[in-house]
Amino acid sequence: MRPFFYIICILLSTLLFSACEAKPNYQQVKWVYDGDTLLLKDGRKIRIIGINTPEVAHHKKKGERYGREATEQLRALLKQSNNRVRLELGKEKLDRYKRHLAHVFLPDGRDISLWMLKNGWATTMIFPPNTHYIDNYQQAEHTAQKKKLNIWRQKNHQIMTSSQLKKSYTGYVRLKARIKKIKLRKKSVILQLDKKILIKLGKRYIKYFNTYDPKKLLHKNIIISGILRKHRGKRTITLRHPAQLDILN
Repeated sequence: MRPFFYIICILLSTLLFSACEAKPNYQQVKWVYDGDTLLLKDGRKIRIIGINTPEVAHHKKKGERYGREATEQLRALLKQSNNRVRLELGKEKLDRYKRHLAHVFLPDGRDISLWMLKNGWATTMIFPPNTHYIDNYQQAEHTAQKKKLNIWRQKNHQIMTSSQLKKSYTGYVRLKARIKKIKLRKKSVILQLDKKILIKLGKRYIKYFNTYDPKKLLHKNIIISGILRKHRGKRTITLRHPAQLDILN
C-alpha cells in the first residue's frame, strides 16, 4: 500500500501547487489620480499602459476638458470589483517618473485600457516596447472615434490641418499634413510639416517601422496622431510607433 499512498500524496501535492500557482494575484487600488494613473494599497503608483486621458487640475495647473469625467468613470468601473485589479507588467517596467507600467485588468477579465478607449475616455498612447495589445486598443479607439463618444466630440480631436491650429495650441492632435523636409540627426529623424511643425522620431524607435522607412516619407501626405508640444519655440509631435501615422499617398 505504501507506493500507492505515496503516489496519491504526490498527485494531491501537484494539484494543490497548480491551483495556488494559477490563482490570480489581485491588488487593491487605494486611489485614482486620473483616468490613467492609480495608487495601490502597497504604495506603488501605476501608469496604465496603452492609454492617455485628459489631465485633471493639479499643481496649480488647470484641468483639461473631460479630465474629471474620465477619472470618475474609472473610479466607478473599479468600484464594481471593490477596487481589486490584476496587473500585467510591461516589458519596460518603469517610466521616467518611476511609476510602474502595467496593463490593468478587473477580476472578470476586462482590460481597463480597452474599456476606457472603447467608451471614448482615452486616446491610445504607445511607448515601445510596451505594445502587446496595441491592435485591440487601436480598434477600440477607432470605434469610439466613429461614434464621436465623449472626448471625440471635441474640435481638437478631429482631423485638422496645420492652418486650422492656433499657434498657441498644445495638446492632443490628429494632424493632416505634408512632409516637406527630412533631417537626419545623430539620435533622431526630424520630419518637417507645414507651418514649421516637426515630427521627431528617435532612432531607437525606427526598428518598429517594419513596413516602411520613415526616412523615405518626403512629400508624402500623412495623418499624425499624438501630443503637440512646444520646445524652444518649435511645435513638435513625438513619433514612437507606426500606429500613430497614416500614410495617404
